[in-house]
Amino acid sequence: IERDPFGKVLLKAGVSASTIREWCKDPQVTFGPIAMTRSLFDTLEDTDADWCAALCTMIAGSVKGEKKVDVDAEIAKLKKQLEAYQPLEEAVLAIQAHVPPKAKAKAKAKAAAAPEPEKPPLRKGKGGGDASGGKGSGKSSGKGK
Repeated sequence: IERDPFGKVLLKAGVSASTIREWCKDPQVTFGPIAMTRSLFDTLEDTDADWCAALCTMIAGSVKGEKKVDVDAEIAKLKKQLEAYQPLEEAVLAIQAHVPPKAKAKAKAKAAAAPEPEKPPLRKGKGGGDASGGKGSGKSSGKGK
């Protein structure tokens, strides 16, 4: 095992030499997050060397899982973080509870605040009684008759 290149990889990955010797007999192995039992050779059949080494490491149980977390300490830590958001929660609730003033009062306030817009001056129509005879008054005044 120590002289075989793949054996060296498995030893370096944490699989013991006694486990590798036992695996040479094609035992039934149980592995995976949802425990399943299969023949070792069938499990490793048609896999690349790197994938095979990863499977062997997982089957051997040498994959280091996540460190165990103290659940009570984690809950206390999360509750403390939630307490930091208490002022924000109160502000959001105050905004949500706001009731806008009634529409009548709002309309009166707008009318008092906004002055009435200026109206443009009225235009005089054509021939509307202006006897000045200025430009644009219609027909010519008789020059050249």
